[in-house]
Amino acid sequence: MNQAIANTELKHGRVTSPASRGAVAIDLGLLGGWQVNEMEGGKNFPALVAGPFPAPFETDSASVAPPADGYILSGGKSDARDCVNYTDEEMSQKLGRSFAWPLLNVDAGQTLKINWVYTAPHTTRGYRWLITKDGWDPKQRISRGQLEAQPFFEDFYPQVPYYSHADELKAKVEHEVKLPADKKGRHVIVLMWIVANTGNAFYQAFDVDFK
Repeated sequence: MNQAIANTELKHGRVTSPASRGAVAIDLGLLGGWQVNEMEGGKNFPALVAGPFPAPFETDSASVAPPADGYILSGGKSDARDCVNYTDEEMSQKLGRSFAWPLLNVDAGQTLKINWVYTAPHTTRGYRWLITKDGWDPKQRISRGQLEAQPFFEDFYPQVPYYSHADELKAKVEHEVKLPADKKGRHVIVLMWIVANTGNAFYQAFDVDFK
């Protein structure tokens, strides 16, 4: 039993600020921190299939299959971690009371500061940010069709091949992103921490309200 606990604790990383859906699920007692550290799925998202990471990073490990629609926010996980994919209505049913995902108040175009904690900081290629489309439907789970087709920001280390620069490709404890300048109202942001030497990324999701 102790060995099992040790294994589950040796997982990878999560955002500690601002509060992600995973953090809310921890506060609700639905997930443990180790589970939110392992929202891990294929890194080529929003692509649909496994395969090489795009140029100029073809020497990175190829992506495993990216998350399926409806399971994006958990990195494709369909066990207890599926709760982060739930709509407000699904969460209300699960909790037996009215629930809405808490919204982080943001301004269009502002800089958002992100803090991570890592229990296994992998060789990092970078970070990718996606956001819901205007007119997306909060009553539906997040799918590719609910998200803008292109990331609104990417922050990649340029060094290749990764195995010659492993000491430089470090996971960032703190980093920043400039939010889109043309959004209003409620949206969901998906942040991917993309690993160079595995086929995975780690997924974190945030509910925001653009003033």
